[in-house]
Amino acid sequence: MTWPASVRSLDGEGADRAICLLLLVLWFAVTLADHWQSPSSDLAPLYMAGWFLAEGRPDLVYAAPPLFFGGTPPAWKETLDALGNPWPHAFPYIYPPLWAKLLSYLTPLVGPVAFTKAVMVLHVAMLTAAVAIAARLARPSGMRPLIWVVISLALLQTSVFSETALHFNQPQITVMFLTLLAFERLQAGSDRTAGVLLGVAAAIKILPGVFVLLFLFERRWRAAAIFAATVAGLVVLSFLVAGAGLHGDFLTAVDRIENTLPVVPSNASAQVSFLLAADALGLLSVPTTPAGAFLTTGEVPFLPVVAMAARVLLVALLAAFAFRLAPRDPFVRRARSLLALSVLIALFSPVGWLHYYVISLLLLPQLAAVMPPRLALPAFVVFGAMTSSTLYIQSVLAFGWDWTIINIAVSALWFGVLFVIWRSAGHPAAVPAR
Repeated sequence: MTWPASVRSLDGEGADRAICLLLLVLWFAVTLADHWQSPSSDLAPLYMAGWFLAEGRPDLVYAAPPLFFGGTPPAWKETLDALGNPWPHAFPYIYPPLWAKLLSYLTPLVGPVAFTKAVMVLHVAMLTAAVAIAARLARPSGMRPLIWVVISLALLQTSVFSETALHFNQPQITVMFLTLLAFERLQAGSDRTAGVLLGVAAAIKILPGVFVLLFLFERRWRAAAIFAATVAGLVVLSFLVAGAGLHGDFLTAVDRIENTLPVVPSNASAQVSFLLAADALGLLSVPTTPAGAFLTTGEVPFLPVVAMAARVLLVALLAAFAFRLAPRDPFVRRARSLLALSVLIALFSPVGWLHYYVISLLLLPQLAAVMPPRLALPAFVVFGAMTSSTLYIQSVLAFGWDWTIINIAVSALWFGVLFVIWRSAGHPAAVPAR
């Protein structure tokens, strides 16, 4: 058999990249098919917010259940019925008013089902592209591109983090993509683009703004300044197009969230894991049910103490990792710092939703190069098994296990990842491939 000249001319790396492209395309197709009918409950509020503004009903944009979390706002039910109930649930809208206003121009033109499907295509495409972006940002020079892609796709295909993000069609996928791309551009020396991308991500969800610490850590002042200018510009634009009233509603909603701690299976925050462990050991009394609970400071007076302790520990760990990673090669430092910061942000936030860890998941393959081969494979297998959607979800729903055990175990695994990053910072490592 004679192969085509284009195939015969491929060198080892070229063949690797061709196989990588094929795997990414196949994963995109399979994942899109698997999630075509996903509930998309986290995407629904964006459409609903735009719909209400288009209909001249701004008072309903930030409507929410009594504890904010936990289901569809009762005030939305009539409109959802009129739309044909396109989603099983529509969770509350908790994004800045700017995006609701921009979507108000789209919702009269596009139905909820078409909107949901289009965004699902976009999100799966972003996750697929993010594998390549993360590789450009963090792949060690000694690691074949194929190894990176295989590890990444195996984790994305099995993990509860990516499954949750896709199941709910979470806008966090867009935020994750923008954040990864921002740091890939920073790595490439395009500071202006990096600042704009991270600024847009922070204007969608506030939490990504913490990543600007890496701009400062790297002394990339231009990127930090562009980030600040982008955020400021979008805030001004938001006030101009959406008005002050909606921003007041937005701040009220944020305040309600800050006073509520969701102790539920989908919140893999260290604060939640600590409370669950303390309750199991009899050290604290945490009023939860088998399905979890939404705790407030009124019910649990010591919640502010736990939150403050988490903030103090977060600051201490940020400082410790900064000192630990500072002497490393710039490319290694950025890759490891981004992974460490992404884990710390999700772990120590009061609300560390499972989908917050997708960015960490995509950066994780770099650690395969810092472990001996005899340890790397079993370590990734154990991590993949313990964080698999099958174990995390089905163990609770089908096997009847206590979800608190799985929740604590997942937090412990991410602390293990931080430990590996810390240990690896004390040894020479390969420079990530550019």
